[in-house]
Amino acid sequence: MLATLRLHFGKILLAAGLVASVLGFIGFRTCNPALTADQSLYRTLRLFYWDYSPWDGAKEIVMPWTLVAAMWLAPLVLTGAIFGVAISLLERRLMAWKARRMSGHTIICGGGSKGRVLAENLKERNFPFVVVEGNRERTDLLMAEGLTAVCGDASETAVLARTGIRKALRLVAATGDDHDNLAIAVAAAQAVEGTEPAPSLAIYLHCGDPALCALYQRNRALQDGFGGVPVRVFNHFRNMARRCLLEFPPAPGTGDVHVVLPSLSSLGFALVVEYAMVGHFPGGRGAHVHLMGRRATAETDRLRSLYPAIDECLVLSAVDLPENSRFAAKVAELVAQQPEQDVFTVYPGIEDDHEAFARALELTEHLHDRPGLRILLDTPPGAPVRRLVEQNPALKYRISFLPAGVLTGGYEAIIRDTLDGTARRIHDNWLAETRRQADAARACGDEAAARRHEAKATFRPWEELSEEQKSANRSQADHIPFKIRAAGLDPGTVTPAVWSQLSEAVVETLSRMEHARWAAYLWMTGWKHAPQRDDAAKLHPNLVPYDQLDETAKDYDRAAIRHLGDYLTTTLPNP
Repeated sequence: MLATLRLHFGKILLAAGLVASVLGFIGFRTCNPALTADQSLYRTLRLFYWDYSPWDGAKEIVMPWTLVAAMWLAPLVLTGAIFGVAISLLERRLMAWKARRMSGHTIICGGGSKGRVLAENLKERNFPFVVVEGNRERTDLLMAEGLTAVCGDASETAVLARTGIRKALRLVAATGDDHDNLAIAVAAAQAVEGTEPAPSLAIYLHCGDPALCALYQRNRALQDGFGGVPVRVFNHFRNMARRCLLEFPPAPGTGDVHVVLPSLSSLGFALVVEYAMVGHFPGGRGAHVHLMGRRATAETDRLRSLYPAIDECLVLSAVDLPENSRFAAKVAELVAQQPEQDVFTVYPGIEDDHEAFARALELTEHLHDRPGLRILLDTPPGAPVRRLVEQNPALKYRISFLPAGVLTGGYEAIIRDTLDGTARRIHDNWLAETRRQADAARACGDEAAARRHEAKATFRPWEELSEEQKSANRSQADHIPFKIRAAGLDPGTVTPAVWSQLSEAVVETLSRMEHARWAAYLWMTGWKHAPQRDDAAKLHPNLVPYDQLDETAKDYDRAAIRHLGDYLTTTLPNP
């Protein structure tokens, strides 16, 4: 209640001031009809500083209630305004003083939806933080909600200095503009330059454009060029897409997997890329992605220009819908043309909640008896649309919701990299095995072989890998549940002992899936087929169908399947 009153204090004062002005004007005209409108307005304005003579001369008259109310309300409004301004200035100074005195805290640059999720998550954990927001109204809103916030441009070192950046543990640049985030990261590195002892700051740079994010992630110059301050580039939408496929995995059975989207917004783009990298099933089947929207062809053309080999990883189609065409009806036509054993995941809209909900309702009407259909909405917890679905069993059967923002933009997802738990273990195991091989070669006197092992680009701890190198492990980790289901097992209950008993036929099936997944990652990151391997030029001889591999390469995939049991104890955090 107090937070709401504080947040709307200015609006309340403005409304009270208008009421006082109207009552005063009416009251003066009632007392002295001879007064002109200008004279009545002037005397009304004088009420705000305790001057309220409704008559000329010393003769007393009976004042109407309107004037009595105005003569008390007007000065109270002025007093409240002065008090509010004083409190606001004092609070801002206290916030700045508190931020400067912080140590071991997190600086969140951007008070929008992404920054707010992280701030509220840190507050729940009692971790110190400060939000830097350039919009004064949004800053006041954050402070009204009990969050520590400072108003200013986070790309200015003077503003960052007010946040105690030299004693901060991390800075998260999470504004809605990718270029602003880069400018903030550069300013943060400059702000701690020359700090003694060496700064402990780590920078987390959000990049919403998936293509630009991929460019940043594969360019180590960006990560190593900040004066020794480590920089991690992350994409909230990629995190959302990864989490979405983990929580709502396609279950194809004997049919194909279809994904339908109305557009390639930031989240839609990330979802398509994730399906391309991870959506690989028994029999060499990839996902079928259908884009149905006003600019479907243009958007898929742009996607292919950014990922020229994406058609090697999935089946991509586009349908341009005219202005009067309805998305749900077109999706229903598509579904009717496919075998019943095929499964469909439809994202009816990922920008407007109510339009997406209307599309979802239409879909349930058109396809109420269709098996293997899931509709996913991007609606936050507590929203009216979400409550309506959750309280209706018929709707709840068909409609689900994308993972909560805290799972993809909170402390665990961004800072602790919980989504990367299995990926990190995969790399750590590979690193230990490669180190063992190098030591064994050196013990046998083969120094050249030992150096070849140690010269591999990924022969370094997880923290020192580029984001593109980390993504290779993420892709392998995210595909583990797909393999478990393909083996006829439950990812929630399978144990290493059960996994070790897989038949050779099942291992071979899963090896084919692993090769398709591995090849898709290379295709999507710009590799090409060539007779000779050249890592610098991104050329690899094994970018061919599984049946064309030699037995040594197939054994590598089979070994990956058998070792998968080592990662079955790694689980994702609960919401």
